Amino acid sequence: MRHLKTISLALGMISLLISLLPLGFAALGFLGILADIGPGENRKMGIQLLTWGLPPFIGGIVLCALGLLAHVTNHRHTHKAPSTASNNRSTQDL
Repeated sequence: MRHLKTISLALGMISLLISLLPLGFAALGFLGILADIGPGENRKMGIQLLTWGLPPFIGGIVLCALGLLAHVTNHRHTHKAPSTASNNRSTQDL
């Protein structure tokens, strides 16, 4: 489980980093400063780059969220386990 959450966090971060370049260029396209062409063509390039950048961005967010959720639930269970185990041992000894 520990390796799975580490892998999902790493893949999520890599996916987010990959998506930054097309999303940055898409922002430049929507601002109209991506290339020395007309505003309509800049907007078309911005839309195309947005469609390239959004899937890895959304995938990275999902993978990071799943990895963090696994970390939180695993962290919560490891802190509860020793206290319940000690309570069970004390009742069995009586």
